[in-house]
Amino acid sequence: MKSKTNLTEAFPPMKIEEIDQILLYELDAIKIEKEDERIKFILQDPYCPDKSHIHSVYVIYKKSILNLLEGRIRSIHSHEFMSAKKKDRTISKEDIEYVLEMATVVVLASENNGVLTNYFYSGNGERLDSIFNICLGYSTDLQKKEHKVSLQRFMNDIKIVEQMGLLEKL
Repeated sequence: MKSKTNLTEAFPPMKIEEIDQILLYELDAIKIEKEDERIKFILQDPYCPDKSHIHSVYVIYKKSILNLLEGRIRSIHSHEFMSAKKKDRTISKEDIEYVLEMATVVVLASENNGVLTNYFYSGNGERLDSIFNICLGYSTDLQKKEHKVSLQRFMNDIKIVEQMGLLEKL
């Protein structure tokens, strides 16, 4: 684990293009347009970022990845994950409506020149919070006494993502 003094350098806020690579290649997500009619009801959620700030929208639908994000599978390096991944089917962007019921839709937003400032996801995937909290970056404000709980949460997020086998990808 990195020391607190190096956390600011080790975990700077990430650009959405960098996160895009993780979602597409590590989590096998499909990128879709925010104007896509099939997801308009998801983008109307009151917790979803303002449409003008939305940078990218993704659909994560593969069962092995969803099980990883829900904590049913511990790591991308586990035998359980590898065998589940072999059973997954790949769909095309055109067939997304068939998996939306069980899929997780991820929305990434930026109010700062393409740097992640907000995110939203529908469906399951509690571990996505840990991934995106790290992508938001470590702030030196977390070292202040009044933010002790936030610092502990950030350190816990690092452990969770490391256990998943994805920390080195961030």
